[in-house]
Amino acid sequence: MKLGEILIQLGQITPEQLDAGLRAQGLAGGKLGTHLVELGFIGTDQLSLALSRQMGVPAALERHFSRADPAVLATLKASLAVRYLAVPLAASRGGVKQVVAAMAAPLDMLTVDDLSFALGARVEPLVAGEIVIARNIRRLYGVEVNIKTRMSAQTPTPRLVQGAPHPTPTPTPMSASARTASAARILAPAPSERATGMRRALAPTPSPAPARDVVSPRTPAQTHLPASGPAMSLEDAIHRLTLARHREQLADVVVDFMRGYFGCGMFFLVRDGQARVWRGFASGIQEAAIETIAFPVSMPSCFQLAHDRRASFRGPAPAEGSKLQRQIWKYLHCEEPSEIAVVPVQVKNRVLNLVYAHAADGGPLPDGPLTDLQALCAAVSSTYVRMIQKLKAGDPASSTLGR
Repeated sequence: MKLGEILIQLGQITPEQLDAGLRAQGLAGGKLGTHLVELGFIGTDQLSLALSRQMGVPAALERHFSRADPAVLATLKASLAVRYLAVPLAASRGGVKQVVAAMAAPLDMLTVDDLSFALGARVEPLVAGEIVIARNIRRLYGVEVNIKTRMSAQTPTPRLVQGAPHPTPTPTPMSASARTASAARILAPAPSERATGMRRALAPTPSPAPARDVVSPRTPAQTHLPASGPAMSLEDAIHRLTLARHREQLADVVVDFMRGYFGCGMFFLVRDGQARVWRGFASGIQEAAIETIAFPVSMPSCFQLAHDRRASFRGPAPAEGSKLQRQIWKYLHCEEPSEIAVVPVQVKNRVLNLVYAHAADGGPLPDGPLTDLQALCAAVSSTYVRMIQKLKAGDPASSTLGR
């Protein structure tokens, strides 16, 4: 749901105020939320809470910024806070180092990855509006921010809150050529118990920020484990589709089917040029971590081939997609499979989902289950059509299709 619709639904603005905000956005560009705050229609916390509802990421409120730990603030240079539009707020105590950070783009895998590298810690993102981040960077670091260019309006002269130590050195950003050579990153999975008790739900968009590989090293003992879960027949899976009322159930059916036949299965949502895991499983890695995988679908890979050709891909991974594919397998703690499959789910030539599978032992895929998976994906396409028709007919139970 769009931000303006959420704010109207919450009773924070009127349709007339939304129109005024959209007109301001059309004239000056930038984010709608920024204009609504500047016009005085909503407060900064109201904006952050609406963004939280839109993205499924906890909100960073003004009280969180006011309690920011000076020592944690000092770990990020002002120039990088401006670059990433992020403010580190607190760090975990003991165990794996984690930092809670307020971010304008918490669903952007590239930015989260780079911020993690800069902080030397895993990042737990909270969401806040760009205007909120910019104002707090000015207050906490003493730097004016140009939101459109993500550059400081003056030479950064960090001015942290009283009692903060000097910022620790951070790595020099990569060159522009190095940045463009890497267009996707997959963040290492966080531990099952998070320091903040907040869960992350990532759905990335492209970012020009410098990219670095912070994926955790492969663990050989976790590779080639058997498929998980009992096998489900194609007939049972299709029956479950007939009972589905919203698209989350479609993903569940496909993933549950794959568990019985494959060592890894991922159900991707394709939207706005991005592919992100909606549901997935693999041996030796938490499902919540798998769901942080995301990348531009235009990147050369087996996913791009299936997407662009509107046809299933099966076989050895294409050499031209080795950069992205190896990153994914490294993240999943598995060796390169000898055979993989990617099946598109489409409606009227528009690809809505991509379904990925490889065998439990990393070897050839089983012919029968793979044929059934293709048939199941075709049934998912038909189910989408049924849901859309019910939605157009005014069936309230189908309103969750757009989630």
